[in-house]
Amino acid sequence: MLYKFFSFFILPMLFFIYSIPLKAISTEYNIKYAKLSNKMDIYVVPNHRIPAVLHAVIYKVGGMDDPIGKAGLAHYFEHLMFKTTGKFKDIESTMSSIGAQFNAFTTREYTCYYELALKKDLPLVMEVEADRMGNFNITQDKIDREKNIVLEERKMRFDNHPNNLLWEEMNSAFYRTGYGRSVIGWESDIKTYNQDDIIRFHNNYYHPNNAILMIVGDVEFDEVVRLAEEKYGRIKAKPVIRYYPNQDPTHNANLLVTLESTEVKEPVLYFRYRVPLFKRIDEIFVVDLAVDILGGGKSSKLYENLVLDKGIAVSTNAHYNGLAFSDGYIDIEIIPKSGMKLDVIERELDNAINNFISEGITSRELKSAKSKYKSAQFDKLSDLTNTAIFYIPYLALGIPLNEIDISYSKINNIDLDTVNSKIRTIFSTDKLIGRLLPKGGNYENK
Repeated sequence: MLYKFFSFFILPMLFFIYSIPLKAISTEYNIKYAKLSNKMDIYVVPNHRIPAVLHAVIYKVGGMDDPIGKAGLAHYFEHLMFKTTGKFKDIESTMSSIGAQFNAFTTREYTCYYELALKKDLPLVMEVEADRMGNFNITQDKIDREKNIVLEERKMRFDNHPNNLLWEEMNSAFYRTGYGRSVIGWESDIKTYNQDDIIRFHNNYYHPNNAILMIVGDVEFDEVVRLAEEKYGRIKAKPVIRYYPNQDPTHNANLLVTLESTEVKEPVLYFRYRVPLFKRIDEIFVVDLAVDILGGGKSSKLYENLVLDKGIAVSTNAHYNGLAFSDGYIDIEIIPKSGMKLDVIERELDNAINNFISEGITSRELKSAKSKYKSAQFDKLSDLTNTAIFYIPYLALGIPLNEIDISYSKINNIDLDTVNSKIRTIFSTDKLIGRLLPKGGNYENK
């Protein structure tokens, strides 16, 4: 669910506090952490450039936690949490009244609610989120209304978009764990949600001890902790039941997923490669660099080979999704030149991948990829929202702060042999092929 942007008794303070100073180019980030006595985690990133704050509450529950037969329940719950029956019954109006920007989103691993507001309005923003957390009591009419809204969202974002449908089917074929279920949910599952499902889901996950509070902006750490105690500290911790997925079982054959649609005018080809779950977070950065060299923009090997040299494609792109509790993957997307057959594109893409494996990369290419990575990292930390969105996945997955590469030391230490070894390991395995085709067209044969 994406909302549009719009302009007593206090528990004992903390179990522990620590700070980690990290540097990004010329900007120093002094990230501080605390845990309230109800086990709610707090992270604060001071940034005093403007009198504003980004306030985010991240619940450690996402699509992977949806019960079997109830795909999309976490996303549906994101909708319901905007319908709290506590003090703030119209969150949208409350946020609009102070000119705050607000949004929410659900991923496989977590659900996030965040607000960008003036510093002076932080107490109100925090009170709204605490009210949402502590006073959930949904009525049947709201259950039915939000179910219809989610079904319409499903049609708008997936059923009417063949590319998204193919991506969804590829995930279902690729993963054998909860990661294979649709985050937005399937229509047949959405229609079955009932009040018992909702109560059970809420009781399992939506508690302070399963939540992270992150504040980025013009604040002091002690100030945030005192305010968090006042607003969140009185909400009681409750048992949390969560099952983390195992490493996905290995596929013993290539997989092919084909989707034909009258909405598709030109075919699209995907190659997906499995990236096994890493034991160390710094291995992710090795794959990031390799993928950038292979398919990251118009200076990449795939673009030069398939678009510029051979003229058989109009665009190429490679994307790596590595932050996960299960295996990650690399997706390569090729949009062929009009009239080209997919088997020709597949053969040439296979040849390009084989050359990538056998030739590896050069020290010059690695140096260039590192520079691009550092530049992109600086953009990610350029404002309050981007800074929060950068950190949130790491925090939600429980990755320690000192393993997040802000200082670039992990990138700088990656050597050529390590990258080339990783390339050979990943791209020599079986893959999933996805084909998006115009209905009734003849694109698969020579």
